Amino acid sequence: MTTHTQAHISGRLFVDAHLIQSFPYSNLNRDRYGAPKSAKYGGVLRARQSSQNGKRHTRQAVEEATGIRAVRTRAVPRAVARRLTGRGWDPGVALTAGQMLVLAAGVKGLGIADSQGTNALLFLPESALDDLAELAGAHRGEITQAAYDLAAEAPKPGKRAPRKPADEEEPEADGDEEPALGESSRLAAYAAKVLPKAEVLAILQSRNASVAAFGRMLANESGSTVDGAVQMAHALSTHAAGTQLDYFTAVDDILQKERTETGAGHMGDSRYTSATFYRYASLNVTELLGNLDGDADTAWTVTREFLRAFATTVLPAKSSGTAPFTVPHLVYVAVRADRPVSLVGAYESPVPDSPRGYLPESLDRLDRHAAAHHRFLGTGGLVAHAHGGLTERKFTALGTRVDPLDTLIGHVVDAVSRHAAPPRPLLDAVAGERARSGGTGEPGLVAGEGARPPAEERA
Repeated sequence: MTTHTQAHISGRLFVDAHLIQSFPYSNLNRDRYGAPKSAKYGGVLRARQSSQNGKRHTRQAVEEATGIRAVRTRAVPRAVARRLTGRGWDPGVALTAGQMLVLAAGVKGLGIADSQGTNALLFLPESALDDLAELAGAHRGEITQAAYDLAAEAPKPGKRAPRKPADEEEPEADGDEEPALGESSRLAAYAAKVLPKAEVLAILQSRNASVAAFGRMLANESGSTVDGAVQMAHALSTHAAGTQLDYFTAVDDILQKERTETGAGHMGDSRYTSATFYRYASLNVTELLGNLDGDADTAWTVTREFLRAFATTVLPAKSSGTAPFTVPHLVYVAVRADRPVSLVGAYESPVPDSPRGYLPESLDRLDRHAAAHHRFLGTGGLVAHAHGGLTERKFTALGTRVDPLDTLIGHVVDAVSRHAAPPRPLLDAVAGERARSGGTGEPGLVAGEGARPPAEERA
């Protein structure tokens, strides 16, 4: 039996990550027209990387590192069916079983679309698909009989239900995804008879580290909703940035060799940009621990891998033709016990064009803006902060420099874990050890004033 260290935090705790990263000529995140995404901020157009795309690739990197995966999909019925056919089920019956499991949950508005998948995306631990298949296996006889009965009741080929006259049809709302098979369908009726609703709902409500970190919402089913611990901002260029047009041609190798034709085999144009970005994300450690039922070991692992993924993941769009694989010039991490603090305001007035580039001024502005926040908010809520990166510049307000990245992350996670109070029964057991550790911060970290009160005050 595996045991996990339990912890709780008597108060709020956040880890803020701030990155300054320069990307070359690239198109990391496209809009519907294929152009780099943009946003207007401070009166000028900026290059932008969407938070949705950033969170997805960060989540996938965290899952790869931890081995704890979740899936966001409409294909739950087919995924369950594949598991059942691997156990010898008839493919048709297996797909019916997967669809019945979804409908057995009885969630209003959740049903089966014409594509045979769900009409809404579900976000589940990958292991939940195996659990659903196991539940279907426990009711194989009833499901098989229901599938045969449904097939016998199905309309014969060529027969269709009478259609309402056009003037009796209700107008179709834009964006609605009405299920082809919903709560009132015959399939749902059979599902309610042969499958235990409570067990199906428990599986749909299950969570793992990925769901705990990135959150989940299922309309009309509050028990499945998980407030994500990760908040990620859209990355914005620190300066004005426009789209650059690239006209290109592709040569037809065979025609060129035969010399039967001249000119290009294909012509087109693509849109790119180049920019220095400010990237920001905040991890609510209190929320993460709560979502994980106090499992501190998993929480610290997620914190560590999230920071690493956020700092090192590059969005992959059009990477084969641009190879934009840079790393941040600056990674600044602050552990706070009051509230998250974004430093994007440093760039509300855009960094001006300069032959020295945008990086020097972008780095200096972040340092000055952090100092302004320390002066205005005070440092009582600042548990610890430190920085690292490619730059060799000296900073006055970003804590002590800690390199390499893994060491910086390790110190941050250690500061977080030391600030988190264990459950009351363990306080006496560890109080002596904490007293012997001494100091208010780890090597390489600068602790805020009053950031780590004695253990008894934090209990």
